[in-house]
Amino acid sequence: MLPKKRPSIPGEFIKEDILKEFSLTQDELAHRLGVSRRTVNELVNGKRGLTADIAVRLAKLTNTSSEMWMNLQTSLELWEAARDKNNIKILHRIRPCCA
Repeated sequence: MLPKKRPSIPGEFIKEDILKEFSLTQDELAHRLGVSRRTVNELVNGKRGLTADIAVRLAKLTNTSSEMWMNLQTSLELWEAARDKNNIKILHRIRPCCA
């Protein structure tokens, strides 16, 4: 069952748990991750989804798991897919093959 409330975007965690916690600028984080400042900015502002490559780098930087980072992205994508108007129309037509 998906939550009713929209999950946090991975960028919110990047902003709060990395940028603020470690007093890093977006430029500094971009340099450490080997990506552009634009990429970091788009992640933080929810304009770009988290990729596996960036999840692995964030995990290394923060001594966490890449799965944790990808789970944040996946939760958001599943929530959005369940509310997509085109997807909802299709979902109403799908009948389970087993009860």
